[in-house]
Amino acid sequence: MPDVKNAFVSPVPDSEYDASEKPVVDVDMSPCREEEKPRMISLINRLARSPIGLETLRIAKEGGFTFSFFDGTDVSCCGACDEAGKWIKLNPVKTDDKLVGTLCHESRHAGQFVRGAHEKYGVYDVRSELIMFRAIEADAQTYAIAACNELRFNGDGGPYHEFKRAYPEIEGRFMEALIKTQGDVTNEVMTETFKGWYDQKRTKTSYEESYQVKPMQTELSNLMIGREPTLHYTKQMSGADIIAIAGWTENGNYFTDDPAVLEQGHYIEVADTTMKALKNFFKAREALTGAAPDPSIETLPTRMNTSSKIKTLTYTSAKDVQGIKERIESKKQNYALQSAAIKKAVNAKRAR
Repeated sequence: MPDVKNAFVSPVPDSEYDASEKPVVDVDMSPCREEEKPRMISLINRLARSPIGLETLRIAKEGGFTFSFFDGTDVSCCGACDEAGKWIKLNPVKTDDKLVGTLCHESRHAGQFVRGAHEKYGVYDVRSELIMFRAIEADAQTYAIAACNELRFNGDGGPYHEFKRAYPEIEGRFMEALIKTQGDVTNEVMTETFKGWYDQKRTKTSYEESYQVKPMQTELSNLMIGREPTLHYTKQMSGADIIAIAGWTENGNYFTDDPAVLEQGHYIEVADTTMKALKNFFKAREALTGAAPDPSIETLPTRMNTSSKIKTLTYTSAKDVQGIKERIESKKQNYALQSAAIKKAVNAKRAR
């Protein structure tokens, strides 16, 4: 039986990379610069020493995802996985200890996309969007800490240390559940860890701003210059639907609770400032386009805001909306006149 309490090993420092090393999983690194490939191979092979990490890497490879680093140093995230472009990218300014867990997280996203998850905004209603986006993040973090835990018992404690430092709420739930099983990572431990993601109030607020509010603000800005709507919020997804994707493992689904739990309480709550932004968006969109508001937002509980960085934009007064519509119509008329003049000039030139 492993000594859970004292199993921590000091982080492994970054070191020089062996240019002759080959990846355990032969992923597509074609977008990766030649000088960066030894580091990527080192990260891949380090993660592959965890059975869970090896699983995620193989699924991402089979799904056709490429592996590389972001260019430059102005990227704020640790990593990302793109569904449409089928790529995984890591932030090169982060330490290797940090990027091992990130690589597992992003590779897990790749598997989610292969199994039917989506990252496009405005496809599902807001309630379903919250259920789906939060669940795929909770699952990716569950896999990341489980892989980091396997690595630390193999003597590589750096990735686990980094995860614990960055995500204490998740690590706390993981460790509490792990102690009860005397170090055995069971489905129940994975489920409790998954649920620990929802204890992060600041993280939830941050994701609401990035995944709900910002796309809506962009949509309103585009509508005000005459562009067609792109966010429709029509499809629906249940907790069971997303758990079938997010809780998948090679040995069956690990989520042991009723998936309907993700459809209630703090699992779908939003900050009060987020709710204000949602209502303002749908009210403004209705005034501009005639599209009815998404009724699902009325079913969402709210909490006090935590660390919001976005100022709610309001475009809801009748006078403002009328002015916006007039400007849109004027732009359309000007464009039509310009197009007619250009066409006339082109025809005249051809007739010479």
